Amino acid sequence: MNHIQLSQRKLPIVSRRPNQAFYGAPVGILSLERTGSDTFDRPFIPGTVGNASTWSVPVRYKTIPSLSFSKLVSPDGDDYASAAVQAAVELVREGAQMITAHCGFMIRYQDRVRAAVDVPVLLSPLLLIPLLGQMLPRNKAIGIITAEARSLTPEVLESAGLPASSDRVVVAGLENAPCFAAFLTASGDLDVGAVEKETVDTAVALLNERPDIGMLLLECSELPPYAAAVQRATGVPVFDFTSMVEFVIGGLIRKPFTGID
Repeated sequence: MNHIQLSQRKLPIVSRRPNQAFYGAPVGILSLERTGSDTFDRPFIPGTVGNASTWSVPVRYKTIPSLSFSKLVSPDGDDYASAAVQAAVELVREGAQMITAHCGFMIRYQDRVRAAVDVPVLLSPLLLIPLLGQMLPRNKAIGIITAEARSLTPEVLESAGLPASSDRVVVAGLENAPCFAAFLTASGDLDVGAVEKETVDTAVALLNERPDIGMLLLECSELPPYAAAVQRATGVPVFDFTSMVEFVIGGLIRKPFTGID
């Protein structure tokens, strides 16, 4: 392309967005606190929500002050709802076109955050369950693998629009998997191979217990790196945080089709 062709190109006029601090990062992610006495200071490998290279577009993170995983899943977790709302509002002000979270248990803030911002809000892959359930034959169940099964209470399920109890939803937790539990409850290193094996073993055991499971959902934001290994071991479709977020990204940023006509 020569200089004459360049000069003939019609370039757009781009309008400013009042008070927007950043451009080009459409995904806003609510994060747990990583400092203090109850830390969440761990490495986030590619595939996890906390690793920015996981995503197909730039993302921005915003910490919810003082909110740790243990506080989030405690009975007092609702005390941090206003802080979650404020963080989401700030992300939207900075340019986020959707809001997600670094922990699926933030689903407890789904309704309040959704009411406070004017962009899509998807705080947990549990939101996929109604859609997945409609895809499956009625005699098939959905298996959920979560960080802590006891914390996936009826109230949490209802926050995601799910029935409090259903024989089509089966839950297995990783709280008794030694390497994953150590990673989840204390700052430190991550043994990727060991956690992958624990996740795969949990999924296989769940399907052995319930052969009617037709799909698996990895609820925890730390589990997408192991989705491929889980699928190889089980042979069923596997969904997670990345499935949900990238689905919405695809709707926000449509690209023209190219091909042969």
